[in-house]
Amino acid sequence: MKNRQVLGGVLALIAALMGIIGHIVLFLQWYRVGMSAESAEPGCEILLKYIHPLMADFGLSAGVFFAVSAYGFFTGRSWAFFLSTIGLVLALLGSWFVNVPYMAAGLPPVYFPLFWPYLALYFLFLRAVEKVSWRQTLLGLLTGMAYIFCWMNGVSSTSRIITHGDPIFTLVQRLHWIAMLGWAVVTLAILHKPREWARVMGLLAATTELVVGIPLAVVTAQQLGRFSLFALAPLASLGLLVILIQPRWWDYFVKPRA
Repeated sequence: MKNRQVLGGVLALIAALMGIIGHIVLFLQWYRVGMSAESAEPGCEILLKYIHPLMADFGLSAGVFFAVSAYGFFTGRSWAFFLSTIGLVLALLGSWFVNVPYMAAGLPPVYFPLFWPYLALYFLFLRAVEKVSWRQTLLGLLTGMAYIFCWMNGVSSTSRIITHGDPIFTLVQRLHWIAMLGWAVVTLAILHKPREWARVMGLLAATTELVVGIPLAVVTAQQLGRFSLFALAPLASLGLLVILIQPRWWDYFVKPRA
């Protein structure tokens, strides 16, 4: 147990330094570049100007959670792993989403060098430090993906409201955030103490995203004449709904094996 706590402390310290230093360096180097990119699609400038700083806030906050988590691991505190999972939830979103408008603007995905190590740290924290089962680990990863996809739909709907003003985006924008928050809470619950309330919250989050995500995906696919990335969140939510709607399948993923 002591060796696992030391490992957790080392990993958390690495994650803290990586997040704090990485986000400061990348933001200072790329913020103005992103805002002045000539190839940006309509709406990208909004994401790069306002969402980029918000994602930096997520990344720096994650670094703070990791730093305090490292202290907790090194001093044998029971709350250390909980703080590290909050850090992971913040860090993975903060290091993923900015890459999307950057690539749309013809710029390199400069935050992937943070995202992929954070993804590796997710598995290391859960499997090597806390010994969470593979089933819980993978289910938490899936709900985390739904959390990120719902965030993407909410942010992209906001930029479309500003640039296009289509009523469909105004109609669905706010409930994407609600679904996102629901998936974030469910993810944390799965990684710690998955209870029935977490399954119910997952059902609520999935159904909410389906209600607003399916019409949005259909309308935008018709406008584009191709598959719409707005469909990712409802597709992920539908897949998770299939798992959550059956209590025995939920138990299969979250209950310890006999």
